[in-house]
Amino acid sequence: MLLFPSTRTTQRIVTSAWPFLILGALHALLLVAALATLFPAELGLSGRSFRSALAGSWGFLAIWSHLLTLDLFAGVWIFRDARYWAVRPAPYLLATLVAGPIGLGLYLYVRKQREIRDPIRDLN
Repeated sequence: MLLFPSTRTTQRIVTSAWPFLILGALHALLLVAALATLFPAELGLSGRSFRSALAGSWGFLAIWSHLLTLDLFAGVWIFRDARYWAVRPAPYLLATLVAGPIGLGLYLYVRKQREIRDPIRDLN
């Protein structure tokens, strides 16, 4: 989205559900691997069980995959929405990759300014 925003490949990827299905499956596998590190007596739906499972290496990878997937989802939404509002998405994509909600918040602020200046467009 940053390097080749107008190529056909990029357009196909950002309109496909496959990247999110693959990342979701990866996250599920990492979460199962993290839970598998617990002793049977520690298994359960308590906060202590999840904290113990996510404290290890597999848990870290599960959390990291979760955050990257959500950042990618926000980035794809910004990329697609920015075309509608004629906003250059690159700075907001970078900010979302690095700082997640801050990048999304910055984009939403700029988008709101465009809405105020162009009230004829409907929310999409």
